[in-house]
Amino acid sequence: MFTLAYLYKQGLSLTLTFLVYAAVLFSRTLTRPIAMHFCLKKGVHWTLTVGTIAFALRYPAMLPIDGLTWHLIPFIVISGLADVLYWVSYHNYFASIGDEKDRGSSVGVRDAIATVVAVIGPLVGGMLLSIDKFYAFMMPFVLTLIAAIPLLKTPSLPLPKPATHEERKNIDHFGFVVFIGDGLFYQAGSIWPLIVFMLLGESYQNFGFILALAAFFRALGSMVFGRLIDKGKGRQICYIGYGMHIIILTVRGFFAYSVPAVIACDFFAAIAYCFSMTGLMTAVYNATKRASHPLYFTYYTELGWDVGAVSSMLLAAAIVGAGFNVRWGLALSIAGAVLSVATLAHWYTRERKRRKAELAAA
Repeated sequence: MFTLAYLYKQGLSLTLTFLVYAAVLFSRTLTRPIAMHFCLKKGVHWTLTVGTIAFALRYPAMLPIDGLTWHLIPFIVISGLADVLYWVSYHNYFASIGDEKDRGSSVGVRDAIATVVAVIGPLVGGMLLSIDKFYAFMMPFVLTLIAAIPLLKTPSLPLPKPATHEERKNIDHFGFVVFIGDGLFYQAGSIWPLIVFMLLGESYQNFGFILALAAFFRALGSMVFGRLIDKGKGRQICYIGYGMHIIILTVRGFFAYSVPAVIACDFFAAIAYCFSMTGLMTAVYNATKRASHPLYFTYYTELGWDVGAVSSMLLAAAIVGAGFNVRWGLALSIAGAVLSVATLAHWYTRERKRRKAELAAA
């Protein structure tokens, strides 16, 4: 959410900002086989730990960025590699250790904890960036390294075997398709914080406050909606969440030109996020755990996210480059929301039929 605003503030045009971030996302795709290799040879837990450390290196890599210079290259490479090492192993690890019956609640708790961090980060980061950006980037660098320490105490997973030809051939396409939608929805949605940053006069401190406020709103509902999914309301949760997102994105695009309007949109978007993210990740984690080869399913699913996210940044660059207002990029996020909710509705319908069949057989 913050990176696009930072790249723009460092002297890149809007078009170049989107193209540079598209390069970051594409580097995820190019380095994805490295993540699979480490998971197979060293284990998912080891890869997650290394990925967390690599994630920390993103912050010092951002420090020297100043316009379109060679300093963008290490940032692009490190960011892509860190993302893929962390997220492939993280999603597979979380899916493997969780219980399907309580998956919604677990995802809700996880998101609530992550959101507490997301509240503090922008507030402190915004203030530090207004003073000295060195401290603003060194703080998350150190904290992310510290976050890797508890991973040394968490249980390891058995070393996975490589996927067979049959397992790759018969992979469920649900994860890939729904993550194309999510990549498009999320990454195009990140255009909104950039719009807010410009609206606030490119003030890091004010921008940090708005991001923190949005994260605080989101923390209030995550666990409640997770419990609703565990009660079999997954499809309804997704309809409500993504339906709200579509309405909010439309309002943001056409009407949100003042700080009160921004705060109101962020408040309702946070509520929508509680629904949509819990519904999405509950489905993905349960599908991962039931897959014949969970690690390959995660690998394939994450590849779908790359497709959606890279496409969103390239299309956003094309929209701005053609002379259209940057707000039209939010239409890409709406398209991603539509694809996501349609795919999830089909999955939850299929899941409900499966559960009914199991109960009938019992």
